[in-house]
Amino acid sequence: MSDQVETYAGHRLHEKPLRFQSRGVWHTVVQVLSRWQEPGALCFKVLADNGQRYTLEYNQEKDNWKVGLANPAQAIP
Repeated sequence: MSDQVETYAGHRLHEKPLRFQSRGVWHTVVQVLSRWQEPGALCFKVLADNGQRYTLEYNQEKDNWKVGLANPAQAIP
């Protein structure tokens, strides 16, 4: 089962993440810190309402999301 992410879709699919589920708890995205594309994936680094930074990765081929805690020492792409 993939993680759950709700997004705003304007001109593009999954243009901006709005909220996501991590360990069974829903979090609101307070700020999108960065966004980038990798082959076959859309990626976002976000600040959540609990003060934590998360990485949200959408796999275009599998049509699913992966949510993980971002490494605070990791550079923002």
